[in-house]
Amino acid sequence: WVGSPTGRGHAGGLLAMSDARAVIARNFPAAWIAPAARTSLPQKVQSLLQRIGALEGAPVVSEGALGLQALARFQSVEAAGDAVRTLHGTDLRTAAEKKAVNFQAPKESERFWLQLVPSDGAGAAAAAATPSVTAATVAREAAAPRRLRPKPNGVHLSPLPASWGEVDVMLLASPYGSVSQVRMEELPTGQQKGALIDYHKESEAASALAGLNGLSLMGTTLRCVVQEEPEPAKPTQLFVLYLDELPMPARPEAEPRLDDCELFLANLPRTSRTEESARAWLAGFGDVEEVLLVKDSRLVPTGKAYARFRSYSEALNALRSIRATASSEGGQQATWSESERALRGTRGPYGLDMLRRLSAAIPEVRQATGAASLGLGSSDPTAPADIRATGSTAGRQVHFVVRCEHASQADECGARLAKALTMVHETYSREVRGSLVLRGFPASWSEKGLKFVFAPFGGITSVVLEEEREGGSPEAVAQRIAYVKLRNAGSTKKAASNLHQTRVGDGDLVEECVVACCQWHLRGWSTGALHVAIYIDQLAMNRRPLEAGPSPEDRELFVRNLPLQDMNRQQLQEYFEGFGEVDDLSLIRDTFTDEPIGEGYVRFKQHRDARRCLEALTPEHEAEANDLAGTWSESERALQRKANCYSFNLIAELVGADGSGLAKLKAESKLQGLWVLAESLKQKDRFAPPISGRQLHFVGKCTEEAHVQLFRDQLEKALEETHTRIADRLEKRRRKAEAAVATPGGTLAEQANAAADAKAARPPGSTTGGNFAAEGGPTNGQTPWHGPGAPPPSPWAVAGSGYGWGDWR
Repeated sequence: WVGSPTGRGHAGGLLAMSDARAVIARNFPAAWIAPAARTSLPQKVQSLLQRIGALEGAPVVSEGALGLQALARFQSVEAAGDAVRTLHGTDLRTAAEKKAVNFQAPKESERFWLQLVPSDGAGAAAAAATPSVTAATVAREAAAPRRLRPKPNGVHLSPLPASWGEVDVMLLASPYGSVSQVRMEELPTGQQKGALIDYHKESEAASALAGLNGLSLMGTTLRCVVQEEPEPAKPTQLFVLYLDELPMPARPEAEPRLDDCELFLANLPRTSRTEESARAWLAGFGDVEEVLLVKDSRLVPTGKAYARFRSYSEALNALRSIRATASSEGGQQATWSESERALRGTRGPYGLDMLRRLSAAIPEVRQATGAASLGLGSSDPTAPADIRATGSTAGRQVHFVVRCEHASQADECGARLAKALTMVHETYSREVRGSLVLRGFPASWSEKGLKFVFAPFGGITSVVLEEEREGGSPEAVAQRIAYVKLRNAGSTKKAASNLHQTRVGDGDLVEECVVACCQWHLRGWSTGALHVAIYIDQLAMNRRPLEAGPSPEDRELFVRNLPLQDMNRQQLQEYFEGFGEVDDLSLIRDTFTDEPIGEGYVRFKQHRDARRCLEALTPEHEAEANDLAGTWSESERALQRKANCYSFNLIAELVGADGSGLAKLKAESKLQGLWVLAESLKQKDRFAPPISGRQLHFVGKCTEEAHVQLFRDQLEKALEETHTRIADRLEKRRRKAEAAVATPGGTLAEQANAAADAKAARPPGSTTGGNFAAEGGPTNGQTPWHGPGAPPPSPWAVAGSGYGWGDWR
């Protein structure tokens, strides 16, 4: 129903909000409500509020259902809003009280409470200074959200002597008509009373109003005003709006968490609009665990649904498949579930407590639209208790329950809630993405403390404070978390490295503590683990078998120091196409920023074009910081299995026949998970993350940023050991084959076989001497160099034939 083509609004809600100048305050400092100081409470509240803006008069203090409360009215709507935003939730505890509880977060009763009076009572609150309403009536209005109306047969009489009871009031009121009921109440002064008097007839109440108002009683002038009563409840309708139904014009392209499994679908096929048929349709994409059909107020399916898959990879496959169909046929739509992201809290892709931020917007939305009630609900066990307690049966997905008189009010609620969601999206894009994440600091720290800590790194431009619950459990103790943007973005890595697990603070202005600091992780799991992808060619390869020259099937190069500051992707493609037709250009991206890092792969159509390009590049061992360097791709050789120039399966050597090599690598790198991925490798683990690129790479599930370097070190160690084993086997095979050829005797067939073995043992490009690099050949795996005096290559010569210099033609 949100965003319906009628575009219905609720002008009355806007008018109600424009008059929201009255505020009500509770939870005062203990010193303010001590018996000796209670009489000066109105003056103290007035002094506090007038720091924000001018008031129309002194606050009215009364005893409400939740204790002492003060009602005040600002001269402007803006001042009232500023007061609520500035003062509501302020910690009332002293420094000693905070320290006594180890700086734990304050309880609700220890926070100053200040809110706008609901629009229903705004008119009555405005009349608090007029003779028609008493302080007790105002207190009742503030506590009850329903609108009030005059009670024709009732009057309120005050002040009466403290010793008076109902009988005394009956004697005073009876001369004006037949009294049906008298109710006594204490006035805020505690020394006098008031009385609510009900007559049987309206005319009798009018007579009492004229006769009693201004009457002198025991030296006191009586005030008699018309009573007010709540308006009778009007018939309302119930509407349910799911979070993913809200318009999201500013939704950022945030990477989903790698254990996100839920999609939100729109425009379901007409044949798939029952739960059973929808499950059958979605089963073609993966194992479906749950389907929730979204229905309207008449319980008719709307063509929208939530689908939860067993794993991220299956959900991703469904998302891509449905989007591909939609782009070609204009059919179904699919997005990652915003509800699931909201339930993740600070562990979700936005890093923000979305539920808390949306809940904070609800009172203003309800007041502005005139809805009878508006609540946020979810039956998910990870949702906060107050959200689970809404009693809604609309399911585990995050939704809003609106009870209002007209559908137009529900439409307006949806539009205003969409604006609140847009603010969450903009906060992520502007202040969370690319930030530093700080944890472990005490509750006593403010933005001032954070500025102190980050001053050595050039200062900060923005800070976002959130509360994070360990493991996402709503019952866990909340810990503070800060997202900090530095003024000098180039200092981000340095700050993260220097501050992580470091004691900071001066012990005076800023309390000392040991903090954890890391960069914002674009890709990771909701547990807090981060996704780290390392390509095999990014590793140091000190023992790479250099005597193994390229094979005719090698067409891919790994290149470094790409001039990305001067050339875009298209220009790079055109540069490499100058050497021949290019099949693919892949740029490697940074784990934290998702920006290209100046490394990548270029794959040519023909081997000769790749070799020509390599000859134009700087050899890697000679390259300086700005030199465009390249080598033959080790990824390509690994994916060729035994058909590569080593004649050994590099992946099998790394992983181990029984996976023991991979298990050892995972343990020594302190990883929660480790996968070997490439486009051409079939992945059997359904919970594996998606590939980061076509080429061979290792993905680690790291619990700490400090383990990233350990992961790289262990990979380099494992690759060095593998290369060493391959080099040793190549050498043994070569010597064995040459020895067999040199051994006299044997049949002609046996000698021919030995010669063939010797040729196979010598990698392409090698000479009869065996070690090509020792004879002046290149040490970077490039094509053989024809030095002075060397015989020219023969077009018909077979590479590595033992009859002179080989050359692949």
